[in-house]
Amino acid sequence: MYFNIPPGSWRAKAGRSRHSVAFSILALITGATLAACTHVPITAYPALAAINFATTDLSSLRAAVEMPNTIQPTDEGVRLNLNLSVEGDLVEERSYVLQREQASDATVPHPTPVAGRQIYVYRLSQTDQRGLEAVRADVLDRKEDGQRGSLSIGVAVEEMCEIERRDGETAANNLPVDVFLRTSETDRFVRTLDGFDLNELRAGDDPIIPSLPTCAVSMDT
Repeated sequence: MYFNIPPGSWRAKAGRSRHSVAFSILALITGATLAACTHVPITAYPALAAINFATTDLSSLRAAVEMPNTIQPTDEGVRLNLNLSVEGDLVEERSYVLQREQASDATVPHPTPVAGRQIYVYRLSQTDQRGLEAVRADVLDRKEDGQRGSLSIGVAVEEMCEIERRDGETAANNLPVDVFLRTSETDRFVRTLDGFDLNELRAGDDPIIPSLPTCAVSMDT
């Protein structure tokens, strides 16, 4: 996969970690890398292929996570992680905590969840937008100088918690997660991860739910 900065030598890499829902980038961000990309809808690729890392408006970037309403990301659990390598050496590694955007503060409508599920929408803070813009400028300068390298950017749900169950409630057996992305190029939320079951990330036969902490306060809208 290559950045849409012709002529390009900067490669997007995939990433995965236990108990995370991660997706990598093509231009800015493309689709899920979990489960050998089998959960990435084919319909997502045309819209995502149009994203241009050199010019995309970072203030328009939104990531939305849809999951069962029994679990949710923690306050600082959704991050944008960046690794920049030049000539095989890692020269930059950053992690930005994405800010949750309330529907009442949104400038564009959020996706609508199906029954029994909740959607959480995230964006970069203004400070982190400037930080990522500086990295982008560095990448373009290095390309101009003829340096070769790779830039890996992924958004991951790194920490989740279980919303406290009512008496008699049991944990769901399936925990499907969908991820949507919106950029200045797509001008809409594009589904890039469709129905990935968090239980696929479990260690052995241990279910995910018992290993999650209980949420201190529900973040439902």
